[in-house]
Amino acid sequence: MGVNCASAIGQEYVQKNLDGQTDYNSGDFETAIKDFKASVVLKPDYLKAHFNLAMAYYKMEYFDSAAVSFAKVTELDSSISLPFYYLPFCHYNNAENELALNSFNVAIEKFPKKRELYYYLAAIHASNGDKNLELLTYNKLLKLYPNEHKAIIQRANLHNELQHFELAVKDLNKAIELNEYEGEAYLLRGIININTARIKEGCADLNMAEAMGEEASALFELQKMHCEEPEPSE
Repeated sequence: MGVNCASAIGQEYVQKNLDGQTDYNSGDFETAIKDFKASVVLKPDYLKAHFNLAMAYYKMEYFDSAAVSFAKVTELDSSISLPFYYLPFCHYNNAENELALNSFNVAIEKFPKKRELYYYLAAIHASNGDKNLELLTYNKLLKLYPNEHKAIIQRANLHNELQHFELAVKDLNKAIELNEYEGEAYLLRGIININTARIKEGCADLNMAEAMGEEASALFELQKMHCEEPEPSE
């Protein structure tokens, strides 16, 4: 009986983790956090409970605590990859741009096929005003997924802002090829064509954009300036 009792006490950390998993799966993340914390108090190197605790914190949007717990998992076993996926989102949601930037780069190395990582990294570069690194991020994504429509549009906008007009048009042609009802692509291509003296092509694009419901003020201003027939003189 004494041996069984000792064995039960020795395994209490396992039971606390199992209780936490039950609470987690039922959506009771607060109680799950208490259970997982109890488990790691009983056994500080219990990797599974540390990871579960990190996930429960993450679900509750306690991003500071989640980051600490994910970091603890990597400290205990750096070969486990999943914490490296979640860590950058913790930093991003805490507006810790420098930490997020570094950890998104690490995450992309470990999970190169996760599209969302590239979009978040590009957003950080955009907020830092670094268009060249933003462009490089979309280039990497599009090398993996050449038909990623959203990334093609984003890169076209960047090329336009950087005055790489021919590259922008090339991307917009691709976007329209993938989705012929993409009003945004017609609008931007029309603006570029007008601004590079391809008036006929630009007006055709602007008219298509309008037909697809685009309502940007630039569309109507450029149409009025370049695409309307002049009033006949009396």
